[in-house]
Amino acid sequence: MQNRTLTILMVLAMIAWGSTWVSAKILMGYFDAYSLIFWRFFFSALGLVFVLFISKSSFKIDSKGLFLAFVSAMGLIAYNYFFFLGTHFGEAGFGGVLVTTLNPILTFVFIAIIGRKFLNISDMIALMFGAIGVLFILKIWQLDISFNRGVLYFILAAVTWPWITIVSSYFKNGSALAFSFYMFSFTALGVLVLFLNLKVPSLNILDSVGWINLLALSLYGTTFGTSIYFMATSIWGGRKASGYFFLVPITALFFASVFLAERIDIFTIIGGIFTILAIYQLNGYNLIDIKQKALFWRT
Repeated sequence: MQNRTLTILMVLAMIAWGSTWVSAKILMGYFDAYSLIFWRFFFSALGLVFVLFISKSSFKIDSKGLFLAFVSAMGLIAYNYFFFLGTHFGEAGFGGVLVTTLNPILTFVFIAIIGRKFLNISDMIALMFGAIGVLFILKIWQLDISFNRGVLYFILAAVTWPWITIVSSYFKNGSALAFSFYMFSFTALGVLVLFLNLKVPSLNILDSVGWINLLALSLYGTTFGTSIYFMATSIWGGRKASGYFFLVPITALFFASVFLAERIDIFTIIGGIFTILAIYQLNGYNLIDIKQKALFWRT
């Protein structure tokens, strides 16, 4: 696959991830959080079955992979519970900036703590950018506004995400898409057993708007976005693929403004820029090499 084609697909994938924040807020008007988690990952797992067949990838993973998929799925349940409640009580665009930029920063911090890693100057600068960005996004000088219920759930979602990232990083043998299939399947099954008393939620409450957003959340936002991201990481490597992550908070803000009429706060934008700079710094991007990017687009 040409770099240009994969670049376009990656942009679409990041847009898909950004759109999930709006779909989640809309769908919380139809479902409770646990029911929405079930349907999101039920359809996402079905979508991955199609992707695995088309790509002729194997469904086989070893027992360790299944265990890691199960543990990651428990983290996905917690993350999505906080994610959906955050969008329900808070603003989708705000959450899309706060959580998606805070996720990789907190993941880095947790990994550094677990591995007892000594932070160098570059890491400390990145974390300083991240801290400044988060303070701007939260408008820390307005505590009565910043720490409402929606913001609390967004913070809990961001804190939960490193669990999923760190556990899934131990999966080494097998297809990443197959691992995602089992992780999504365990997520749907887990929430059905633990929180829904084995009662499959009804879909009869959905109208055309609900169906569009449910399919957009599960198939476009999750199945398509995940598949393209894994494809990009396998071809480019994780470092280059992660460079496209900045599109997620931008598109989340855009979609929330267009479809939910949410006001784009200047402090959220400023904070988002600082946290994006932090993510880039943590991933080793110090300066943008214009010549290299021009050569990249010619291939």
